[in-house]
Amino acid sequence: MRLRQSAVLVVAAATGIVTLPTVQAAGAAPAELVVNGYAESCSDTGSGTAAQPFCTVSGAAAVVQPGQTVKVVGGLTTYREAVHLTRSGTPEQPITFLGTTAPLGDFNQAAQLAPAEGSDFTLDGVHDVVIRGFELDAQGTNTGAPAVTVKNSQRISLDGNEFPGNGGVEVSGSSDRVTVSRNSFSASDGVVLGAGTQHALVTANVFSGTRSTAVKAVDAPGVAVTNNTIAVSCGESVRIDGTSPGAVIENNLITAGSRAASGDPSGCATPGPNRGETEISVSAGSTTDTKVDYNSVHPWSDANAYTWGGASYPNAAAFRAATGQGAHEIDTDFNCDGGKCNGVVGPYSRMSLFYPALADSADPAAPGVGTDLRGYTYADNPNADDTLGGVRDRGAYEATGLGGATLKVTTTDAPGLRGSAPFTVTATVTTQDAWPLKQLDYAVDFGDGTGPVHSTSPTVTHTYLTAGTFYPSVVVTDTHGAKASAGADQVRVATTQLAADPTVTVDDTLYATIRPNASTPWSFTSEEIDFGDGTPKQSQTYPLGTYNHQYMVAGDYELTVTDRDDSGKVLVTKRTVHAVSARDTAALQPGKRVQLLAKNGKDWLVDAGANYDKGVWGQFMPVPGAGFSAKDVTAMTSVATADQYLRAFALVGGKVYRADRNLGPAAGGVAQGQWLPWAEVTGANGAGDLGGITQITAASTGNRIHVLAVAGGRVYEASGDRASGTWSKWGDITAALGYPANTTSASAAFIGNVLHVAMLGSDGHVRVADGDYNRARWSGGDMTAAIGYAWPTQYVKPTQVGVAATPDGKLHVFAVVWDRLMEAGGDYVAGRWSNWADVSAATGMNSIAVRQVTVAGNGSTLRVFTLDPNGNTFEADADYAAGHWTRTASVSAPGAAGGGSGTSLIAAAGL
Repeated sequence: MRLRQSAVLVVAAATGIVTLPTVQAAGAAPAELVVNGYAESCSDTGSGTAAQPFCTVSGAAAVVQPGQTVKVVGGLTTYREAVHLTRSGTPEQPITFLGTTAPLGDFNQAAQLAPAEGSDFTLDGVHDVVIRGFELDAQGTNTGAPAVTVKNSQRISLDGNEFPGNGGVEVSGSSDRVTVSRNSFSASDGVVLGAGTQHALVTANVFSGTRSTAVKAVDAPGVAVTNNTIAVSCGESVRIDGTSPGAVIENNLITAGSRAASGDPSGCATPGPNRGETEISVSAGSTTDTKVDYNSVHPWSDANAYTWGGASYPNAAAFRAATGQGAHEIDTDFNCDGGKCNGVVGPYSRMSLFYPALADSADPAAPGVGTDLRGYTYADNPNADDTLGGVRDRGAYEATGLGGATLKVTTTDAPGLRGSAPFTVTATVTTQDAWPLKQLDYAVDFGDGTGPVHSTSPTVTHTYLTAGTFYPSVVVTDTHGAKASAGADQVRVATTQLAADPTVTVDDTLYATIRPNASTPWSFTSEEIDFGDGTPKQSQTYPLGTYNHQYMVAGDYELTVTDRDDSGKVLVTKRTVHAVSARDTAALQPGKRVQLLAKNGKDWLVDAGANYDKGVWGQFMPVPGAGFSAKDVTAMTSVATADQYLRAFALVGGKVYRADRNLGPAAGGVAQGQWLPWAEVTGANGAGDLGGITQITAASTGNRIHVLAVAGGRVYEASGDRASGTWSKWGDITAALGYPANTTSASAAFIGNVLHVAMLGSDGHVRVADGDYNRARWSGGDMTAAIGYAWPTQYVKPTQVGVAATPDGKLHVFAVVWDRLMEAGGDYVAGRWSNWADVSAATGMNSIAVRQVTVAGNGSTLRVFTLDPNGNTFEADADYAAGHWTRTASVSAPGAAGGGSGTSLIAAAGL
């Protein structure tokens, strides 16, 4: 089948129809005025540039000059205005209003007009104006008015617009050579050519479900209605009425619908019996010099296809026999069944592929604009019977064999589409073309801002010079203007490679903040952090900006950061972490020292030290973990031994565990401040199991440790030797002294080689047991019986006791009673007890409710730590040599040990 381009009739002698005007520059005036109602910089008194656009279309219409294009930015706002055009162009320099720069038929970003009343555009007494690419009456709110009104105007082109709502087009008065072309009318009014209109051309439009006659001409001579697709209109498809001689009605594709009998398409105002069931109607006053031919007309089965001079005919054969018209008329029942309208621009764009009778069967000499609705020129369909000598299809769409395209981008510079600039790629285009048509242009856009590369070859090379992620695409155009587009996989170009420069900061609690500062031109696939202290590595599938880690012991650690990206690169970066707390280090130096063990609000076991000679507190730092969770710790105690070790004990699930911390100089491979692993004190290898333990306390003499446990109201004691790692079995102190089994709290301290244990009973009595390890015997007595209750009434009972000894041989017993702290002293040299004294009053703690107490000794000074109901820790010191108390101070404050509120348990040890 030969490929032939028909000669497009651009001037029809019988009708005076002209082609669409072209746009040319107008002298020194700018070629383009911009309207952007969404721009903050817009002004209707401005310059109309992209930097200062007009706010309204009317603002630009008031100043536009011949040859200028008014570009209206769409997609972001709806222009709610009725535009009245009063300025004209010339045949050589028309005025153009442009609502989109997208290809014909693509209205995704078209400018929308939707005035509250009146027409979107009114052209009255103007000439040489083009309206193209708008979505008119976009929201369908303005009923009754046409979307475009043309009066007494000449050489007007309404081209490539969408009418999705109410209004259509109305032309009247002395209008001449008005062209309505390549528009889409859907559920809107159609085109009305009123009295006085001459030589109008309605071509290459789609009318789908119009609410009235699709094309109506009344007393409008010389009208041409060609190559339109008209489906399911509420009135006639084409109606030439009044006195309108010299009409041309050709190449149209018309269907009343797919119903078996006449009916009403959705939205029709007039019922079927009164609507007029003829698809093409020519009045008696309009038959002179009028031609009806080359159309495909499918009427309702019980209606008429044609009315000519008042007589109606059900089909083309009857029409032809009676009038001599319609020699090439056919009846094609086209529809969208079976997906024929799916996945295309325009629901009827492939009809001539599915219905061969429509292909290459149109009158090649019929007036038109030279292309179909999409801008495709006429192409020979090799599968059609070319019996009429033309290549033009019937209807608004010209079939094309160009079904699609694929784009593949490859490179030899790297394993994948990733590399460093300069990075060269090759784009290869493959088309799916059912016809033997040559591809006129391959426009490959490599996505880097360099613009499309136009080529007649399907293979194009390109070198990226800048970094970025790019998305190549191609638009293929064949020799008849048919287009197909495709995209390819992203191309990623960089000027750098995978890199990392980790930084580490460590605060006084040994809490480290690590910033890997990793970067890659690609995508990270993983990042792994080895903190160098034996804790589990932290791994992410994507890098975090910041990692945090708690080092438990001061020292130098090798931090290793391993980054991977999807280019296959692996980068290992190492840094030395100097984890040291100046305050903690100072607190560990020789002098009067205290270690305060706590269970904080995060349910961590933490420890802080104070050095009173240096006037410094170290901050709370976590105690290294064990085989138990810190949140399960219900009681704890601590004591210091002569070898400068802190012995910490924790009660967890009825079992007692111990961990040691070196407070002295590094020795035996143990660094200063280092914690040794936790070990169980109870169990067969220790002091033995002891059921029902509720509280623990400890005391030391030299390097020997004595742990006491309250269980079942009794107080048990076991001693341990750290050097040998052995423990004695539990012994029942309560039974040895015949004390009642009602102990709720106990605390102990050594004076010389005598262990003194204060036991608080549920009866509110404080009893003291004295274990003399030189004489191997226990003695004791009821302290409350000797000096009375810690509070003036027996009905207010203490809740906890704590004891400490001073070098002068005195035992100091502290009791928490009714939110206050009381103290009584036992002078074992003089053999007497002092009365209870109010520590809260003496230290300014009257406003602080006491819930827990722990006491540590520094020679003749006792450090008394209390816990309030909110978990805040306080300290008051008693200097028994000087005979005075200090005022209470906060230990939870940032300048001291810190930690804030929420602490639930405390235990102190002094050395």
